[in-house]
Amino acid sequence: MKKFIENIRSANLSDISRIAEILVFSKRTHYRKIFRDDAFSFGVLQVVPTAREFLENSEKLLNYSVYDDGFVKGFIHLEGDEIAELYVDPFFENQHIGSALMFYALTRILHPLLWVVDGNENAIRFYQKWDFVFTGERRFVPGTDKYEALMRHQGNVGQVIGKTVRVIVDRSLGSHHPKFPDLVYPVNYGYVEGVFAGDGEEQDVYILGVSVPVSEFTGKIIAVIHRLNDNEDKWVTAPVGMRFSKEEIQKLTAFQEQFFSVEIII
Repeated sequence: MKKFIENIRSANLSDISRIAEILVFSKRTHYRKIFRDDAFSFGVLQVVPTAREFLENSEKLLNYSVYDDGFVKGFIHLEGDEIAELYVDPFFENQHIGSALMFYALTRILHPLLWVVDGNENAIRFYQKWDFVFTGERRFVPGTDKYEALMRHQGNVGQVIGKTVRVIVDRSLGSHHPKFPDLVYPVNYGYVEGVFAGDGEEQDVYILGVSVPVSEFTGKIIAVIHRLNDNEDKWVTAPVGMRFSKEEIQKLTAFQEQFFSVEIII
């Protein structure tokens, strides 16, 4: 999946025509059979007006990322914790592009949510494969008599906490922060190779319960620190069999986490 992720980048003005094409033709392909409204699908829903809307509100692109392996084949639109849109050009479906875009979203949002239209069975199966479940909340699609249902991702924390990981320590206990020399690390701190966080860098990890500097560590993930006002989360590890309360984790990681609004999940 990593090689596919490398094809995802932030959208820019030159992508607008492709985003508009993908949006229009994907909606026609997947929604026409559900809404049965050709006046909308082929009259209102047009590429040029859709592209013009992006041009007139170019700040919208800040929340869009595109899959580009030579040219744009799909895109994802994130709004806070919501996956607002995920579309792949119908000509390039079943080539792992949708999965790459979803994986990209899951590295940036701890518990993403999304709305899916009733009857869009292919999309529902895709989301369920990625551990999304229905919450029971439903609402009307504006201007129609159809419903859409809210789904939320359940797998991320459940799959991570309790797992054994090997941490490469690049900031050992007692060392100084490379950019802020007055900050001394009271715990060992490192990363997991090959696992990428929301900032695009390898996943950062706190190591608790080890009282001496180490260069690497193998232990269990006991918590996830979800930063509500940042684009990455932190993992917390400890030796097998050792546990810490939320209050203890908060105290031991406050040297960095005090600057963020956080939720500690154990």
